[in-house]
Amino acid sequence: MLQGIWQRLTGLWGSGEGGNGQAPSPVGPQTPPPPLEDGDYQLLFGQLLEGSSRQGWGAPEVLQYLAALGERGKMQAWTDWLLRYGERLLRAKTPDPQLTIQLLHFGQLGCGELSAVAYALGSQMQAKLTPPPAPAPAPATPQDVKGWFEQGNQQFAAEKFAAALASYQQAIELQADFLPAWVNAGLIHFHQQQYENALSAFDGALQINGENATVWFYRGCTLSSLERPQLAIDAYEKCLQLQPDFVVAWQYRGLDLAKLDRFEEATTSHERAIQLKPDLVEAWSSHGNALVKLGKYGEAVTSYNQALQLQPDHLEALFNRGVALISLGDYPQALASLELLVQIQPDFYPAWAEQGRVLLALGRPQEALAAFNSALQLNPSDSTLQAARDEALNQIQN
Repeated sequence: MLQGIWQRLTGLWGSGEGGNGQAPSPVGPQTPPPPLEDGDYQLLFGQLLEGSSRQGWGAPEVLQYLAALGERGKMQAWTDWLLRYGERLLRAKTPDPQLTIQLLHFGQLGCGELSAVAYALGSQMQAKLTPPPAPAPAPATPQDVKGWFEQGNQQFAAEKFAAALASYQQAIELQADFLPAWVNAGLIHFHQQQYENALSAFDGALQINGENATVWFYRGCTLSSLERPQLAIDAYEKCLQLQPDFVVAWQYRGLDLAKLDRFEEATTSHERAIQLKPDLVEAWSSHGNALVKLGKYGEAVTSYNQALQLQPDHLEALFNRGVALISLGDYPQALASLELLVQIQPDFYPAWAEQGRVLLALGRPQEALAAFNSALQLNPSDSTLQAARDEALNQIQN
């Protein structure tokens, strides 16, 4: 779970001042427009970059522009597109310097996840444009808050986390209410699994601005990692009060509800995440897990099937679908799911163990013995596996 959370948290935050330019409202037909293609996003994003870098747009103008797009202006869809577009930009040998500057500027507008992704992308492009270090005088010491913050961001992008943390601390010492430095310091502590320190940093950020949905989400993730699920749920719910369409907050809220055995509420939370983002594989898989706990095995299998339709090699969904099918007594389908899993990941011994039990139930002890032997090679100290292997031998001999 940590890796999944960290991938969500690594977008760098920036700060900036909004301009006075007015964002034009995109003109569209009266009939419902079709979904935006990637080329449409690129064209419209170019207008946003132009507005923010040349016409003085701030966050209000950008959000007005997106709101005028209606269904096609949803922040989550734009963020997903920018992540895809960013992969293309980072494959270029030499990034476009002007685009790099525009992305960094846009990243400091404070437009939620879209600005965070833009800033992280611009920082990586900037790093590629920077020539390899050569013998030169030591870099000048930053003279102000923004200088320390920018230095911290460069160190963050280069994964020099201790140095970045020190730079952010310098920024905070110069300006105690500089929110982005508190947030990025929290992200670094989180990455290093220093969760108490991360929590302190996010709490410091919330003292400055208690209405920031993303920081409440970060706080929830940290509390979850500290195994404080009720407090994590409280943080996610505050996030969702401020931003009801924050997809991953619904997803992680469901995970922490499940930790407290509140499985009905967990399924509802995962369902809300799925409504907002139907292709969120983890939400489908987690939804299935909660349904299993409720004994709704058939519905759970349906959820796992949805997850696997989106990602056929999703190991957790394959395994848990097999277990749910066993509970339904559908041994042939359970066997098929488990066999596919071990083809993808042969060293996952629980799948071999469950496969052996299914084969025993199907009256195929010789094959069951082979499955238990494979499981024991991977985990020879498991006494229950040894007992299952003995049962298979007993059936063969009798």
